[in-house]
Amino acid sequence: MKSFFFSKEKLPPKPRNIELLQSLIGGFVSILFLICFSQFTHYTFIMAPFGASCVILFAVSQSPLAQPRNVIFGHLIAAFVGLVFLKLFGSSIIIAALAVGIAIVSMQYFRALHPPAGANPLVILLTADKIDYGFSFLLFPVLSGSVILVMIAYLVNNLFNKTHWPIYWLALFDSKKEP
Repeated sequence: MKSFFFSKEKLPPKPRNIELLQSLIGGFVSILFLICFSQFTHYTFIMAPFGASCVILFAVSQSPLAQPRNVIFGHLIAAFVGLVFLKLFGSSIIIAALAVGIAIVSMQYFRALHPPAGANPLVILLTADKIDYGFSFLLFPVLSGSVILVMIAYLVNNLFNKTHWPIYWLALFDSKKEP
């Protein structure tokens, strides 16, 4: 009988020290900047899902999930779904669950899948009794914060890696037609 702890599967390779440093600096600088910039400008640039976005942006930056299109549009799409559901149906556990499902499908459909953005409808719907959400939430913090994360990721990922980041930017259409 196989053990869960001592099986024959292989773990992923250990990250190199430079990759660990990249993740540390990228996550630290990104979140610190968003929080400080929020305090300085009195606009909100930070939200909890951005912490998870940092994991993807700095620890697996070559993933399709870490590309600017996915980060920015994924957050926008999922937050939009959360806001629409809140405005149309109010907040309940069924609505929150359905909004997350619709956000996932929407990100897939628009080819902008970004897992941390799946939390956006939850943030909106589970805190709606404490925060008066309007569609301006799409600008501050969603769009502005995700653009800032991408800009910092551009600097950090290209400073530490020999491979160029990003693989693609915000392409709205494929340059090649699908067969």
